[in-house]
Amino acid sequence: MSARSASRWLRRLAGAATAVTAVVASALLPTAAYAAGPYGAAFVTLDSTDASMCLVPAERQYHSVRWEPVNEVCAEDTGLYGVYLPELGARAGTVQVTAYGTDSAYCKVQSWGPVGTAQKVLVKCLDRTGAPIDSQFTLSYFNKTGMGGTPMAYVFASQPTAASYTPPANYSYNSTGGINKITKAAAPAGVYTVDAPSLGAAGGHVQVTAYGTGTEWCTAWNWAPAGTAQRIHVRCYNAGGQPADTKFTLSYVKNGNFFGSSVCCNSDGHPTSYLYANQPTAASYEPSAGYRFLSGTSRIDRLSAGRYKVNYGWAAQGGAVNVTSIGGNNARCKVEAYVSDEIANVVCHNPAGATVDAPFLLHHVGPFVVG
Repeated sequence: MSARSASRWLRRLAGAATAVTAVVASALLPTAAYAAGPYGAAFVTLDSTDASMCLVPAERQYHSVRWEPVNEVCAEDTGLYGVYLPELGARAGTVQVTAYGTDSAYCKVQSWGPVGTAQKVLVKCLDRTGAPIDSQFTLSYFNKTGMGGTPMAYVFASQPTAASYTPPANYSYNSTGGINKITKAAAPAGVYTVDAPSLGAAGGHVQVTAYGTGTEWCTAWNWAPAGTAQRIHVRCYNAGGQPADTKFTLSYVKNGNFFGSSVCCNSDGHPTSYLYANQPTAASYEPSAGYRFLSGTSRIDRLSAGRYKVNYGWAAQGGAVNVTSIGGNNARCKVEAYVSDEIANVVCHNPAGATVDAPFLLHHVGPFVVG
């Protein structure tokens, strides 16, 4: 074992007594009974299914507080990973996770919460049947405060069977100061509506990730203004594709990134792109301008059934790409491969594991650069 690896494990052992106590006591379950800070953002991309050494390449991570590469991903069990984000520990914020690789595995958030001063996010990855499987993935974490700036909102939908409720305050954000609301349809299972007050406008972007220890997964169904609110519909399923009630996280943004941070490169900021791939059988096309935000140009090429090459615009270096399927296609979409800093291949599977043409949403944010 290298000196660097050894020091990492020694830090783990040194903090074991307090960390284990904290994890057992809270099970990393979000609750609104704690202070919401510290605020910040981070992302990691696990390029290898082997996370036994907890290492993440410097070019595949970002931390808003620390300029050096400090985020870690550690394997905890088959298909279960602990992501450590130093100095961001808070019972607050939100997480988006996307599986990465050529297989039909999918990933979700199992939990998140502070361990010492770090934010620990547990990521659970499953094969098409719902059995745990080791997988690559991309994770984005952000915890916002204040009003104004980029129009955005996020929620943690923590009451999957409640007819209507306000999400926990520390896990809900609205850039206008409005109070987000979640409602559940009486039938079928797994149908939810998120209302973000004062953010009603055409366009923008949505990502959704299922939460918990089960096999559920979620998609964005559609979104549009409802009066002055932004109304976003979500549908969730079990591993077999049957409607299922579950907890989930949802993020919405318009003309910016989920970090709510400045955009490169007319000024200092983050290379930022999002798009809506809404023509799943087209050979090649430019995504709709009303649902696209990027630097440079973008294009989507269909490589084969359910496989797409996505150019999401200019990027100074690789960042985090999150993908969510959209609509009633019963498909799970993920990053298949990073082709370059500006191009990723996306693949969509049905619950049986076969590739299938499907629309999807893609969000990219890169590390902070001087514009």
